[in-house]
Amino acid sequence: ATIVGCMTKMVTTASQADPTGFVASECRRVCRKEDNDWVPKSSKELANHVLHTSYMGTVNSSQATKSRAQRLAGSIGSYHISIEIDIVVEALLKMFSIVTGKTPRYSSQGGNMSEDLALQNIQARVRMVTAYFFAQLLPWVRGRSGFLLVLGSANV
Repeated sequence: ATIVGCMTKMVTTASQADPTGFVASECRRVCRKEDNDWVPKSSKELANHVLHTSYMGTVNSSQATKSRAQRLAGSIGSYHISIEIDIVVEALLKMFSIVTGKTPRYSSQGGNMSEDLALQNIQARVRMVTAYFFAQLLPWVRGRSGFLLVLGSANV
């Protein structure tokens, strides 16, 4: 997100410096602006058009992490959403329990290393699938067309 934030600053500066130039023209195309005089007033305005960020927390996530994500998104100007993924994780655990008769636990709850690792991995995979799902549908939610490129952190 910070790299895209830096890029929106560079594109905004170049667009404002030469409103009829190539960068400004491409900026209008990417943002789907039909007004040939439009240039972003700020990098935050541009970021809100091109960058969608999300926080995907669980009951195991801290409020501090969620707050950092919201502050980072606000400082960049991205369109930001917070998603609690517990319901999906719980559904997968319920399915596993029905099929096997066993319920894995985190090591902090008495589970072994295999259980703990499996539970951490399922959260990461749910985040990945959720990111792609939202990337396909957020433009529609915002009244736009197209789709989004997914960029995930190393923690996804």
